Amino acid sequence: MTHTLPRTIVLGGGNAADFSAITQALTQPGVRLLIARDAAQVLALARASLPDLILLDASATDEALDLCRRLKNDDLTHDIPVILILATHAHETLRAAYAAGAADHLLRPVCAEELTARVRTQLALGALRREHLARHGTASIDESSPVALCVTAMPGGELLYANAPLRQLLRIDDRAPAHVNIVEFYVDRTVREQLIRHLVSEGTLLDAEVEMRRSDGTQFWALANARIATYDDVPAAYVGLYDISTRKRIEQDLVRARDQQRELLGYFDCAGEDERKRSAFQIQDEVGQLLTALKMDVSLLRMRLSDDRDAISKTEDMRALVESSIRMVRSVASHLRPAALNFGIVSALEWLAEDFSRRHAIACALQVEGDEPDLSDMRATVLYRIVEAALDNVARHAHAQRVRMQLATRHDALALSVHDDGRGFDPSAATAETVKHTYGLLGMTERAKLIDGTLQIDSRPGEGTTISIHIPLEGATHT
Repeated sequence: MTHTLPRTIVLGGGNAADFSAITQALTQPGVRLLIARDAAQVLALARASLPDLILLDASATDEALDLCRRLKNDDLTHDIPVILILATHAHETLRAAYAAGAADHLLRPVCAEELTARVRTQLALGALRREHLARHGTASIDESSPVALCVTAMPGGELLYANAPLRQLLRIDDRAPAHVNIVEFYVDRTVREQLIRHLVSEGTLLDAEVEMRRSDGTQFWALANARIATYDDVPAAYVGLYDISTRKRIEQDLVRARDQQRELLGYFDCAGEDERKRSAFQIQDEVGQLLTALKMDVSLLRMRLSDDRDAISKTEDMRALVESSIRMVRSVASHLRPAALNFGIVSALEWLAEDFSRRHAIACALQVEGDEPDLSDMRATVLYRIVEAALDNVARHAHAQRVRMQLATRHDALALSVHDDGRGFDPSAATAETVKHTYGLLGMTERAKLIDGTLQIDSRPGEGTTISIHIPLEGATHT
């Protein structure tokens, strides 16, 4: 973080870990770091030293936002950029932070590389804004900044100023014609129009990921930050660009790997279902027929042993054992693949609800709206397995008394929900103690994606759980 002139940064508050990381990252030649322990010291140091930047801990969010507003309402400190260190990325918190006048934010725990990048950007933007307003010494400071900076006319996009890093990033020849428009470097020009509307509405643009094209045609991804100001009394945008092509490439590789993994898991899942289906038919047809024949033979034997009481008793025991084996074979075959699936998803869910109620003594009812959905065997089987996993979670974790399943079929989609009145849980707070439960939910989500469906989990402690599955039907129009 090198600059032609020394930079002053005020650090207000922060826990021990963040304080250590920040001071270590910012303790560099050319940077003067001033420490303030409370709001009063921050205000005093800001007014006395007029720092180039204020880093403000926002553990106590309301107090930090109030301090930020006080800094922005003070004519002496109004133009000093403030970076808030937040504990949450919640939309409401971010909206309140920028409404209070924050220029940027960091999330706790503080990452040294991200801190350095954001501080560099704010210092460079501040220097560019001050120097252009003063119209003195611009190039000597901005050209030394490692951040790619430019000033563009609003809203047209004519390039009014570009420092050396930006010209290098966009590969703009210094000998090129003077009239260069930033719009030419956007892969999708409508994206810039959206960003401009946001910039006009909010006054700032933070961490916008934009796909851009250099003058030689090569494409890259940039992280854009911008502020509205004036340039020679003309509305302008002061923009900082940071090349994130490497990060985006890694993210895209991860997405592709994830998609390939999902396809592979889907293949194994389908192969497993095919094997279970084959095994179920084999058990039902071959083993079931053998046991049925054995039962008939035992019955014939019983008829021929009319005078031998001991033999008759033994054949009765054999017959009972064979009947028990037949019931077990049917149960195993049904759990491998319910025969009811051959008659449609409604029949399969009715069988599943009845079987669940019998085995777990938990009332389970199915409500059907609309006609029987027209599903392929694969889709019906995947949907059945999702509901089966949901009911298994109810039996293992919910301590529920009742379960209600609802199946609604419309012309373009199928909606299925499984609701229990159990103890519920916080889906966002899964811990090591509930890791198996978490994997069950993840498995249901991945299975839903196999059939182009979406799965939603609604639950709160003490308020039960609802798992909803939405699946577009084959032949529906997608927009």
